[in-house]
Amino acid sequence: MKQIASVLPTSEHFKLAQISEGVYAAVAITEGGAFSNAGIIDLGEHTLIFDTFMTPQAAKDLQAAAEHLMGRPVTYVINSHAHSDHWCGNQVFGPPTTIIATHITRETMPQAIDYLKQFKKDPSALEKEIQKDQERLKTETDARWRVTLETSIVRMRSVLEELPKLDFRFPNQTFEKKLVFHGTGRMAELLTVGEGHTSSDAYLLLPAERIMFIGDLGFFQSQPFMAHCDPQAWRAQLEKMEQSNIEIFVPGHGPLGTKKDIALQKQYIAMLKEIVAQAVREGQSPEEIVQQSLPSPFDAWLSGGMARFEANVHSLYQRLSSQ
Repeated sequence: MKQIASVLPTSEHFKLAQISEGVYAAVAITEGGAFSNAGIIDLGEHTLIFDTFMTPQAAKDLQAAAEHLMGRPVTYVINSHAHSDHWCGNQVFGPPTTIIATHITRETMPQAIDYLKQFKKDPSALEKEIQKDQERLKTETDARWRVTLETSIVRMRSVLEELPKLDFRFPNQTFEKKLVFHGTGRMAELLTVGEGHTSSDAYLLLPAERIMFIGDLGFFQSQPFMAHCDPQAWRAQLEKMEQSNIEIFVPGHGPLGTKKDIALQKQYIAMLKEIVAQAVREGQSPEEIVQQSLPSPFDAWLSGGMARFEANVHSLYQRLSSQ
């Protein structure tokens, strides 16, 4: 494997971390336009990118970093799932690059960007959302919500700025269950076991290095987004990761982690499900649940994550109320 650069490229959107020779994690910076994590993997004669961020500008920096590190164009791009913050940067990678996702992810991607198409058609709607959060920020006293609103405003402004040049490139290759890359430098396995965070989540395993890029199956030290999830299936996938020999996990959101982070996220999902289930039994409303504090360390995850917490509660409440 060939590593060209001795100094890692920098970006206002993400911070690169070298995990192994030829393996890099691009961890999103809160103030930037990435909104999620990505990966750069040297296969030997080819370069593989795992996820492409939310905005084309962030993806351009990712592409430039990969080309600078490897000294060649990117051959493969993987989209871990259908949520737009992980693949709207696809447009930066031209036709020579093969973009890969599961069959189900490819089918659900168009629906996942409906809101962006509407914003592109009428940017004033997004401008009103930004103004609404700015007005609320002036009077909000809850520190957790203040961080959440500040982060939301940064994110929406980044999207608003990118709207005129936003295009959508969908995967041109799909797979089912497993796809193996046999590079001259390393082997990488792209796998999916179906539902979890979404209706179809893929993760990339580097067996020799004991590294796994898990997309939004992992939210480390932050609120996971559960609005479209199957909690039981998600916890089952996390259980398998706990039982594996993997040492380093690259999540879709948050810092690099270990099995301790996997265990904490599994615990969070079970805890929140029980909190909501009890509230349903006692006749409490979702709004009453959101006012509750969470036990440590999950209380710290609420700073900047109140919108996700609110969405999680409402989603679980609806699911459990209908059972």
